[in-house]
Amino acid sequence: MHDAGPEPRPTLLRQLLARPDARPRVRRAVTSLLGVSIVSIAAVGALLIWHVRRRGRLIRERLSLPRDVGLPEFVPDQADDPQEATPT
Repeated sequence: MHDAGPEPRPTLLRQLLARPDARPRVRRAVTSLLGVSIVSIAAVGALLIWHVRRRGRLIRERLSLPRDVGLPEFVPDQADDPQEATPT
C-alpha cells in the first residue's frame, strides 16, 4: 500500500467549528442570513406585484371607452340541431 503522507491541513471552517463557542455563533449567522434572504425575496415580490398592478391601472386609464357593438342574429341551420340530425 502507498502511504498517503501527512494528513491535509484542516480547512478554515473546520478550524472555526473546532472552537467550543463557534457553533452557536455560526448558527446565529446562518439563521440571520436566511432571514434576510427571505425578507428581501418577499420585498422584491411585493414590489413586483405593486408594479404590475400600477402598470395595468395606467394602461387601463389610457384605453378608450368600450364601443357598443351589435351582433347579427344567429339562425341555426337544420344540420346544427343534434336532435333533428339523421344518423348516417
